[in-house]
Amino acid sequence: MRFHLRLAHTLSLTLLAFTAVAVLVSGGLTAWHLRNGFGEYLAARDVQHFERLVNLVETRLAREGNTSELLAGRMDFRGLLDELAPRPEGSPGMPGMPGRLPPFASNPDAFPNRIQVLAPNGSVLLGAPHIERVGVGPVVERSVHANGQVVALARMRPAPAVHTGAEARFLSDQYALIAASGLGLIVLALITATGLARRWTQPLAAVEDATRRLARGELTVRLANSPTLAARSDEIGDLVRNVNEMAEGLQQLESARRRWLADISHELRTPLTILRGDIEALHDGVRPLRSEAIAVLHEEVLRLNRLVNDLHLLAISDLQTLPCHMAEDDAVGLVQRIQGRYESRAQVAGLRLHLVVPDGIQALSVQWDAGRIEQLLANLLENCLRYTQAPGWVQMRLEHSATRVRLVVEDSAPGVPAEQLHQLFEPLHRGDAARNASTKGSGLGLAICQVIAKAHGGELNASASELGGLRLTLDLPQRPDQRQPPAAGSVA
Repeated sequence: MRFHLRLAHTLSLTLLAFTAVAVLVSGGLTAWHLRNGFGEYLAARDVQHFERLVNLVETRLAREGNTSELLAGRMDFRGLLDELAPRPEGSPGMPGMPGRLPPFASNPDAFPNRIQVLAPNGSVLLGAPHIERVGVGPVVERSVHANGQVVALARMRPAPAVHTGAEARFLSDQYALIAASGLGLIVLALITATGLARRWTQPLAAVEDATRRLARGELTVRLANSPTLAARSDEIGDLVRNVNEMAEGLQQLESARRRWLADISHELRTPLTILRGDIEALHDGVRPLRSEAIAVLHEEVLRLNRLVNDLHLLAISDLQTLPCHMAEDDAVGLVQRIQGRYESRAQVAGLRLHLVVPDGIQALSVQWDAGRIEQLLANLLENCLRYTQAPGWVQMRLEHSATRVRLVVEDSAPGVPAEQLHQLFEPLHRGDAARNASTKGSGLGLAICQVIAKAHGGELNASASELGGLRLTLDLPQRPDQRQPPAAGSVA
């Protein structure tokens, strides 16, 4: 739980921090842009009013036909300002702007107090008596024309950068709105971050609890019981499914380990029990010490030795790749040697051992560990001779392509049920009673064959034979540098 809380807080604070920074930066940029843009708008509006005022003066001069009234300073400045009151058609308006412009206001930064019209000699004809250069920009000047000549000079001082009155209230309202929106976004981000952190950390906490229980040996733990976890399609869902698969694999390994221990102890107990009984009988004088008794003891010792050697071989293959000494050999000669070795035993068992080699093939060069391959084929033939019912027959078939060799060993009845075929290569596994009667095998032969096949870069598969029994197919590369997964139908 400590992990859950720590990760949840970290995720929440991280998401909240990113959101807060984004909101602050965005809000700051918006406020800065609003302030500058609003100031530029007010300055442009002032210039527009100023130019209209100049046009009104020129219009009145043109209507009266002389400039004496203007030059005498008797032109009605209030009337000119009143004519500016209606906004030009299409010009933007701002909240809080008055409909009429007063001629003179108590505020020195009001529009009328920043305007003056000067005569050519510099005397003030209209407007404010003094205009100081105090503002965000230079004084705006426009010439006043009458009859094609400049008769006066109009001047306007820009408004200061610090707004007052309605403009200041408008900016304050906008800043408050930006701050409220930013605060709302941060609160929303906090709620969202908490929900996302809980959604991410709850399954991780379940995974942590499951792995901790698995480490304690509770191999039946699964996470798929929760529909929320099982339905996720993201990386967390993959993690949950991988943990379930790991738990399933660990449970299977533990079951296999226990079964191995039980099977190995059983396999070792049988020869040891026989040895102990015979030795005690000889020791107590119940059984005379004859060559027959010694032969029985020797046979059991050999059986025990073979079992231990097989177990040692499988243990080595689990720890590392089975060591093989590759050398040039002849695959045809190898299978012929195996046939010659087991032909007489097959006849004694009432079976016929038949070898099939492609026509025209006298030799087939391969680079194998001949001893290991002979051991593999010997185990396959031992399996056939042990389980096939007489009269019957066993067939070995050699096939090849450009880079691969296939060896097929199959026998007549009895067969193996289809549901048991995939279990034949498990150590200490024996089939049903039809292929398990009257046998003294250890159940390790086919497992060792699979290990040898993989060490050569090939594979060994089991299937039902058309002869009525079992078909074992060994697919190998001719040389180690040609190792690759065998393609279906690649061997003709």
